Amino acid sequence: MKIRTIEAADRAPLQALLQRIENFTAEEVEVALELIDGAISDPATTGYFANVLVVAEEQGERVAGYICWGPTPMTARTFDLYWIAVDASVRGKGLGRALILDLEQLLRAEGGANLRLETSSKESYGKTLQFYLDLGYEVSANLADFYAPGDALIILYKQIAPA
Repeated sequence: MKIRTIEAADRAPLQALLQRIENFTAEEVEVALELIDGAISDPATTGYFANVLVVAEEQGERVAGYICWGPTPMTARTFDLYWIAVDASVRGKGLGRALILDLEQLLRAEGGANLRLETSSKESYGKTLQFYLDLGYEVSANLADFYAPGDALIILYKQIAPA
């Protein structure tokens, strides 16, 4: 397994991966692809950065996941985690954890101090929420009926370096 900067050739495998993830709607996949395109074309201008996780297979390597983030506007050292996705065929093997921990290390090296992310309160996102909590993220806000009736926006936050 290795984590590397996203490349143009990663777009098609990432699109296929996103379309296979059961929680993502077509609209969400479209938004994720817009951020991927920005990370590929001009991250400095778009503010969207992405790394991909590549796993070895018998016939070479394949993209098995990715993480996308950017600086939070009007903050000094805070970043937003926009997307993280790991192929279902390799979930539960620590790949998502590796992506998050790699990102935290990268942000600390660049002077980052805080990482913020959002998720849904839908039951199908229960494992996702627990994943973040297990990594030390704390629920900072819970906005009821944000996405739809009964589907709250959960905002999580973690200080990854001293202030």
